[in-house]
Amino acid sequence: MTKKKNDLEKAWKPEMFPVDSKEIKEACEILSDLIKLNTTNPPGNEVIAAKYCKELLEKEGFSHVEVIESEKGRGSVVCRWKGSDPQAKKLLLLAHLDVVPADASNWDRDPFCGDIEGEYVWGRGSLDCKGLVTTEAMACIILKREGFQPKGDVILAFTADEEDGGVMGVGYLTKNHWDDVNAEFIINEGGGFLIPMGKNPKSYIVQTGEKGVFRTTIRVRGKGGHGSMPIKRKDSAMYKISKITQRIIEYKYPIEITQPVRETAAKMPIPGIAKKIMTSKRMIRPLISLLEKFMGDSISSLLLPFYIDIINPTGLKGSAKVNNIPQYTEMTYDCRLLPGHDRETVKEYFRDALGKLYKEIEMIPIEPTQHATINSVENPFWELVEGIMNDMHEDATLIPMLSAGSTDAKFFRERGSYVLGFTPMRLDPNVPYSEMLEMAHGKNERMWIPNISYGIEFIYRLIKSL
Repeated sequence: MTKKKNDLEKAWKPEMFPVDSKEIKEACEILSDLIKLNTTNPPGNEVIAAKYCKELLEKEGFSHVEVIESEKGRGSVVCRWKGSDPQAKKLLLLAHLDVVPADASNWDRDPFCGDIEGEYVWGRGSLDCKGLVTTEAMACIILKREGFQPKGDVILAFTADEEDGGVMGVGYLTKNHWDDVNAEFIINEGGGFLIPMGKNPKSYIVQTGEKGVFRTTIRVRGKGGHGSMPIKRKDSAMYKISKITQRIIEYKYPIEITQPVRETAAKMPIPGIAKKIMTSKRMIRPLISLLEKFMGDSISSLLLPFYIDIINPTGLKGSAKVNNIPQYTEMTYDCRLLPGHDRETVKEYFRDALGKLYKEIEMIPIEPTQHATINSVENPFWELVEGIMNDMHEDATLIPMLSAGSTDAKFFRERGSYVLGFTPMRLDPNVPYSEMLEMAHGKNERMWIPNISYGIEFIYRLIKSL
């Protein structure tokens, strides 16, 4: 980030809820409390955080609050704030209570300390996703204290298991408690970052969809034996799986221009020729190669997932004993697919990449699977959110993005709900953008307090605007 960009962001301060206000200090304490509740998944134990949220909301006068466990310890909390008009559209504010593991040896402080120091609240989950739990809850608490009643029902759902696929959290709720969480419009994690582009950044990422998940295991058989004896390459399951893996890594997956890419290009504040390049199959790879020369290899990791399916080897299984030549080997593959693609697409790639080697493999599906889910920008809720952001940040633009990863939004999109992954965050002038993007699942995760205020203001305005 350039010095000019730093200076621009240093000049910005939240106004509706100043960082030294009673409300923001209270929000920081709530986030700190949640961080101190260790809900690392696995095993989860999200029920301790769910019960904390239940007590917090009931203390503020919310009456329809329930902790729902998919199994012992795997708890989600659902709160329904009744609106004045039963026919009005319902809004669901969604966030998850579980967090990924944290290696304390890599951190500058205890990952579960919840320290409030300077401009930050420190700890695992501060960004992903207990910060969002806090902003959604605090916005509702402030409105409740003001005597406000929403027009349509506002539902708070703080859930278990998102970091391990969501089956024990939102997956369980949408399957077994649909009436409790059914809503036309949903705000979730997955977007809101201000893109550091230009002298005065005003473009925010919005997650409008996510790629499908069709993980698979490849099994290859060979001749077993004692580790002290020679074995021919054609008989070695280890040799065959390594050759297969190399072919898959080197395979050039075809470029596709999907609806999310076209919508992204249409909304980007860039010249028309750049929009054409973004939506040209022929130009994408040359463009990325050119950008890598100026911006480094990491740019391909950011851009290519929007255009191609991603299939990566992630786990190898051979012999359980070092002196045994295995009779078979297995490699697991994480397969993240574009809209319209499924397991048959994966098979086609393997046939094409492996040639004659394809007859050597067995493909074993890893469940659960999930097709890509997308929402279009052509929706009144998108327009509402865009209008609110223009009030908060003059001339702000929203950029729809297809997420390479997976969130709990998938469970709702496949049931017909309109979900935006979006809570706005300004650029932290003290932390490089690349470091901020890595913190959510990396080391020294911390929430910049002005962004707590910014998120609360957005949710506050959204509820009042519906």
